[in-house]
Amino acid sequence: MASTDERMNSVMLTIIRRRTPSADVADFDKQIYDLDMDSLDVVDLSQALEKEFGVEADLERVADCLTPSEIGSYFQELIGSP
Repeated sequence: MASTDERMNSVMLTIIRRRTPSADVADFDKQIYDLDMDSLDVVDLSQALEKEFGVEADLERVADCLTPSEIGSYFQELIGSP
């Protein structure tokens, strides 16, 4: 079974690559808007992570995140992983 990080990276890349097909994990520190993502993409990303990990996120908190890494860190808190 894939680790939490691997699962999270897979979900995040699936959504990010809709707008930036060449994106990789190294791009997670880029600003969301620099990855050509908009607020609806952020909602899609949040919903995909909620479904994958069985948690419920506060969309206002997700919207305050500036990078995919920040969204990932928030979800790590929700699922209780380091």
